[in-house]
Amino acid sequence: MTALIVDDEPDSHVALKGLLRLYHPDIQVLASYYDIAHGLAGIREHQPELLLLDIELPDGLGFDLLKQLGKPSCWVVFITAHGHYARSAIRFGAIDFLTKPVTAEELGIALSRVREQQLERITTQRQIEILQEALRNQSHNQLPSLLAIHTQKGILYRRVADIIRLKADTNYTDFFFSTEPHKVKASVNLGEYEDQFLPYRSFMRVHRSHLVNLTFVESYVHEGGHLELKNGDRVIVSRSRREELFQRLKEI
Repeated sequence: MTALIVDDEPDSHVALKGLLRLYHPDIQVLASYYDIAHGLAGIREHQPELLLLDIELPDGLGFDLLKQLGKPSCWVVFITAHGHYARSAIRFGAIDFLTKPVTAEELGIALSRVREQQLERITTQRQIEILQEALRNQSHNQLPSLLAIHTQKGILYRRVADIIRLKADTNYTDFFFSTEPHKVKASVNLGEYEDQFLPYRSFMRVHRSHLVNLTFVESYVHEGGHLELKNGDRVIVSRSRREELFQRLKEI
């Protein structure tokens, strides 16, 4: 697989190339660039299959590069020094990312996802728009309103407010929505989604298999210890999570 690195920090280039050479020799770094102008020219010249792109560059944002490029013809993995909220925002766009300083484990996970999703390798403009919206909202203490969901058939886009609950299914996650009758199976485990939804006080993991949007709770039934939701679903609640659940319900 051919790749380009666009990052304004020389140390980041050295670290990435070292990790790729050591652990992923099948990735061929064709060239390295340090700003948007040169990165854009390099992408057009080399047509890489993978782009490792820093979010913040001296002459703008990585998004500006992609906007000028038009529809990306490669898989984009963002590099960021942002905190937890920004990382959550990136996940909402279903875009892979690396945080500085990049570790071998994190790089391996991102590249594994790229390899597993060869048929849908191209990062879509819609994903980038979701990420841009999420990062813009950050300055206003607003959370992402849209979620990109990787499925076996492609990427689906859904409003966060329409999510009723998420249910674990081994390494997959079933989504249930108020706007559609059928569940959506995501190619991501529930643990990763729990991390994504941490900033949302209305979303809570009430059981090892269930993460619920508490705005859809109709009642809690003590006998059996379960929630009844507005769509008629019943969700069991772990004993260890009941106290937190009652407190969170008071806040909704």
